[in-house]
Parts: sequence; structure tokens; C-alpha cells
Amino acid sequence: MRKDEIESVKRPLYMYYDSNFMIDETDGALETSELIRKYGYPIETHKVSTSDGYILSLTRIPPRSQSSRRSLPVLLVHGLFASSADFVIIGPNNSIAYLLADNEYDVWMLDVRGNRYSRHHEHLDSRSKEYWDFSWHEIGYYDLPATIDRILELTHSKRLYYVGYSQGTTLFFVMATTRPEYNGKVARMYALSPALYVQHVRSPIFRWLAENASDLKALLDTIGIWQLFPHNSAQYKIQKILCPSHKKRTICARFVELLVGPNPGGTDQLAQYIISGHNPSGASTKQLLHFAQLNRAGRFQQFDYGHLNDNLIHYGSETPPAYNLSLATVPVVIYYGLNDWMIHPRNVIRLKNELVNLVSINAVADLNFNHLDFILAKQVRSLVYDKILKDLEQLEA
Repeated sequence: MRKDEIESVKRPLYMYYDSNFMIDETDGALETSELIRKYGYPIETHKVSTSDGYILSLTRIPPRSQSSRRSLPVLLVHGLFASSADFVIIGPNNSIAYLLADNEYDVWMLDVRGNRYSRHHEHLDSRSKEYWDFSWHEIGYYDLPATIDRILELTHSKRLYYVGYSQGTTLFFVMATTRPEYNGKVARMYALSPALYVQHVRSPIFRWLAENASDLKALLDTIGIWQLFPHNSAQYKIQKILCPSHKKRTICARFVELLVGPNPGGTDQLAQYIISGHNPSGASTKQLLHFAQLNRAGRFQQFDYGHLNDNLIHYGSETPPAYNLSLATVPVVIYYGLNDWMIHPRNVIRLKNELVNLVSINAVADLNFNHLDFILAKQVRSLVYDKILKDLEQLEA
């Protein structure tokens, strides 16, 4: 074998691509638990039952050593149409779950109801209309409290840290305002691209969905579809054909840019390719409709049932109640992107002005940082994750 052939065999797969990360194509075909094991981290899987019967998947990366240090556990919660894979997708030394674990934190990742890992119920079939009759309100009201209680029970802790990305932040503020007793169970909340106010959207794809969500849901209800973009094992194989990983600026990459915002210089080509094997991971049609309602209503409010009588039955008023953010008393740290086409900086500033216990608000120091960059960007560790770790270190000290 020639010397250049030997070097080719030895060279890691990630070096063939424009990638900053030690990951490879096979990562797109693995489940979250398989990724964690592949990269040598300990793992536990737990089930959480909610008071309305949903059974959720909860993944833990426990501390490697039983050191004298006793840190609070950290809960990571993903975005819409996503899964726990968001927090491990860019591999060791880069993904936030691994970085926390490397620093001896007790890491927990929730998969919310309806995604590929949390599709069970105590008595409802996941193919039934009744199973999918929830928006992100129910996830915040039922899933998060049940998960927090389970983590605190298993770790014998009284509080935990919370890191939410996109919809993961929405869920948190639903819980904090509708079940305010849980404010006392969270020591600090890190909000990455908080999705509470969603006006001024720059993504033409999301704007179209927001304008047509009601008609789209009515159509899907008519034909018996109550979920959107469920995970399919074939989706990664299809992308390999349509958008090969070695090609730049594929139609897939352009579509993602139209959704989250362009950042060609900061986007990791291989990571963006791999995530298509994980996302979309499924959600209810009501989740998307609820976000579309926020876009039109211009306020952070509960689900609008569309008919005055239905709202009267559910809320005792013709309009859905707004979430009272003054009830959210947890200390909050915000990070947002200036080129986020899903969550405009003006929305984040509005949120900042309504929070009663804001620790800090931080625009990411990259003018092109977009919505998906909080998970995949080449420099997301130095721009965001290291700052969270430093803040946690100061809190622990």
C-alpha cells in the first residue's frame, strides 16, 4: 500500500469535510443513546410519567467520578420538531451535554411528548387523535414539572439548572407562570433564542406557515393527520441521495438557510448534514398552530380554540389568557442571535423588559449567528457554551 493510501486510511472521516468537529456520517443514523455510548460517555435512560398519562424518555449522562463536589443537576430541553440529539450532535469537546459532563455536572436531557423517543401513553394509542390533542402549553404544564420532580427525586437535590433552546424556553415560561411553585426548584435558567414573542419573523417559510397554519391544520384534521414531520428512518437515506454530504450549498442547505437564517461562514457542513438524520423528530399540529397564533396575536398567550364558545368553555373568557411573566421569578440568562430569522432580536428585547429576575442578556458576538447555530455552529462552544460553563462555575463557587 502506498504512503498516501495509508494516510488516507488513518485520516478521521470528519477531515474529509468542512467540519470543526470529530464526528462522522454514521452519527446521523444513530439514536441519542447510541451517540453517547459511541463517544465513550456513561448513560442512563429513565421514564417519566405525567399526570395526564404521557410517558416520556429522559436521558442522563451521570458524572464519571464520585468526587466530593456536589453540583446541582442540569436539565437540557430541545426545540420544536427536535430531540435530545440536539445537545450531543456536534460531538465531544463541543456539544453542551458533553462539555457539562466533562466538567462533572450531572446532565439530563428530556424528550418531550410526541417526538421519536416519547410516543407512549398509559392508555392512548399514539396513532389516535386523542393522543395528539396537545400544544406546547401541555408540555410546559405537565411534562416539565413531572421531569423536574423525577430528577430531583433521583438525585436527592432540591433544585436544578435549566438550559432551554427555542421551544425549550417556551415550555419553561409556561411552567413558571402557570405552576409558579416550580420557580423554587430551578436555580438558574439559560434561555437560548427564547421563543415567547415571535413577531418580525424574517424566515419566509415560517411566515407562510404562520399565515396559513389554521387552514393547514383544518386540512390535516380532515384527512386524519394530527402530527407533523414524524421521524422516519428513511429521511437520512433520502438526503444522502438529494444532498450528498461532500457537496456545498445543496438544496437542503439552502432550505435550512431560508428557515433559520444564512451563516455560510459559521455553519458546519457535516454537522448540518448529520442533523437531518435526527430532525425533524415529530410534533403535534397544535404545537405549530400555537406558535402561529403568537405571531398573529403579538403576545405570549395560551392556545386560541378559534371559537368564542370554545374559549369560554376552556378559559371563562372569549380570548385566551396571556401568560403572566411577572410570576416567573427564576434568575434568567438570555443568549440570542442577531441573524436569527425565527426569533427577531426585537422580540428578545421585549422579553427582557418583562422579566422580573433577569441576570443578563447577551447578543452572540457573531453578526451572522442564526437560530440553528445554537446547536450546530462551528464556534458555538466559544461563543455560547463556554460562557454558560463559566457562569455555572461562578454559581457553584
